[in-house]
Amino acid sequence: MPSDMTPLTQAFVHQSLAAAKNRVRASKAVQDGQPDAALALRALAEAQEVHAKKALTFLRGRIGTSAENLALALQEAREMAVYALGWTVQSEAEADKAAGALLTQMARAVQSHLALPGLTQPGPAQGDVGARYYVCVICGHVHVSAAGEAPGRCPVCQAVPEKFNEVTV
Repeated sequence: MPSDMTPLTQAFVHQSLAAAKNRVRASKAVQDGQPDAALALRALAEAQEVHAKKALTFLRGRIGTSAENLALALQEAREMAVYALGWTVQSEAEADKAAGALLTQMARAVQSHLALPGLTQPGPAQGDVGARYYVCVICGHVHVSAAGEAPGRCPVCQAVPEKFNEVTV
């Protein structure tokens, strides 16, 4: 980590990354038929997320209003779209085809994040009340449906509907 980061920033970055890694490890444990290992890894990930959230709260001084948080989330999604394109170009220049393909897919999925009704319009848009959100577990594409169903195929990675998880509150 860069040395110019404060200890609290380092803690946030470390705990966020560790939590993400442990969620992936938990998924692998499920695939391997190791439910006890999966539970332990998920518990650790949730604990690390608690630490990361607390650190972020201290770093920002407070968590803003819903409108402020939506505006920040949209700004961060826009930044991610720019970063993802840059990373894609860099990977392709380095002839890392696998990373380039992954980052291209990420850049395409981020476009769906930029179109989320709750982020792009203040308050619920006409017809968006009761809309359901589905996330593709393969690429991260977000599908919004007023009809309450996942798409036939993911428009980014072509995953089948069963690869979409419905987001709940």
